[in-house]
Amino acid sequence: MSARAYLLLNILEGKSEQVARLLRGKPGVLSADALEGRPDVIVMVEAADRRTLAEMIMPAISSIDQVTEDLRLLVTRDTATPATQLYRRTGINV
Repeated sequence: MSARAYLLLNILEGKSEQVARLLRGKPGVLSADALEGRPDVIVMVEAADRRTLAEMIMPAISSIDQVTEDLRLLVTRDTATPATQLYRRTGINV
């Protein structure tokens, strides 16, 4: 199973499209798009597993000086219903 994350990036003013283009060339980047407003850029990254994904994300972000802030959202692939997920978190077996 692959692992996927979305990165929401705030970028120095006027540099969003440049950063999106740079990120599109990075390994594992499926898409990188400049947005209007905040966040400035959204990036979808995918790797074979979570560990590889984590190892890809840090160098990709740190290699671009124009990134001022980032939020990383890891996609979960749990197909259980929301109620089942709540029970699991509280320790109740379903």
